[in-house]
Amino acid sequence: MDELAFKFAVNNINRNKTLMPNATLTYDIQRINVFDGFEASRRVCDQLALGVVAVFGPSHSSSVSAVQSICNALEVPHIQTRWKHPSVDNKDTFFINLYPEYTAIARAILDVVTFFKWRKLTVVYEDSTGLMRMQELIKAPAKLNLKIRIRQLTPGNQDARPLLKELKKDREFFIIFDCSYRTASELLKQLSSMGMMTEYYHFFFTTLDLFALDLEPYRYSGVNMTGFRLLNFDDPWVASTIEKWATDRVQGPKQESGLMEGVMTTDAALMYDAVYMVAVASQRATQMTVSSLQCHRHKPWRFGPRFMNLFKEAQWDGLTGHIVLNKTDGLRRDFDLDIISLQEDGTARVSTVACRTGYYTNIVL
Repeated sequence: MDELAFKFAVNNINRNKTLMPNATLTYDIQRINVFDGFEASRRVCDQLALGVVAVFGPSHSSSVSAVQSICNALEVPHIQTRWKHPSVDNKDTFFINLYPEYTAIARAILDVVTFFKWRKLTVVYEDSTGLMRMQELIKAPAKLNLKIRIRQLTPGNQDARPLLKELKKDREFFIIFDCSYRTASELLKQLSSMGMMTEYYHFFFTTLDLFALDLEPYRYSGVNMTGFRLLNFDDPWVASTIEKWATDRVQGPKQESGLMEGVMTTDAALMYDAVYMVAVASQRATQMTVSSLQCHRHKPWRFGPRFMNLFKEAQWDGLTGHIVLNKTDGLRRDFDLDIISLQEDGTARVSTVACRTGYYTNIVL
């Protein structure tokens, strides 16, 4: 879906000449084995030889570091739109990530728990990155008189019913699930089969794609189900863009199981916004030319630092809200998260968490 969103953005920019009236975006897409860092390095060197202003992806952490080191060496912006493990050495000078910074999300999760006045809860996480996203919450019990139980889903096993049965037996009514939307979709089916979709339970899903899941079977169950949403559906431009996307998708490849028909996921929306950010920065980059770069020569792109600065200074009201990047590390620390809740007529925004630089968050009703 990310590739479809990438092409969708490029086509929209090229058709609408207001953003880039004197230029046309072109692209080169390479498909790789995401677990093969050597192949990723070779392919990105092939792309840099063509002359590019930015490199997107890959989407998997196993190969992203290889691409990042090459982009740093040749001073070409490397753009990510997925959750990334924080860098220890902070040397990723030419790194940009539009995915909300993880510590701000961690703080937002804690704020939601405080908002609901939960005193006892269970955290169920899918992999080790979940513990990082939960760090603010895990550190909180001493301050908030909070009792937290932490459990991990069995890696590689989609059947969570033994764990859910245990949680039901122990009367754990407040549960946070940190998992992908694919896993969340399976968990919802299993929670329903276990008779846990009732008004006694409150489930909070940290995935930013709860809104995209097919929740039709659970709308009248009475269950309390809450999550975050990054997409700014209140903006008319966003609504019309997503409507056009949905129309195109009906004619395109079959939608993933568990997602609503024609929906755009958060990762896809972030990819769309990232392409627009490149266009915004490029529009301001007068007299800039692209160059064929050779990995073995280690001669960087002469306009790289200037274009990187323009990218960090660029702002855009995108599908995922107002986009502004931290000028030091290229991360997205300022953003708004809608808190959405399942109701009988679907998911609805009940409040908003405003995340700002300095890890300050505030719930706005």
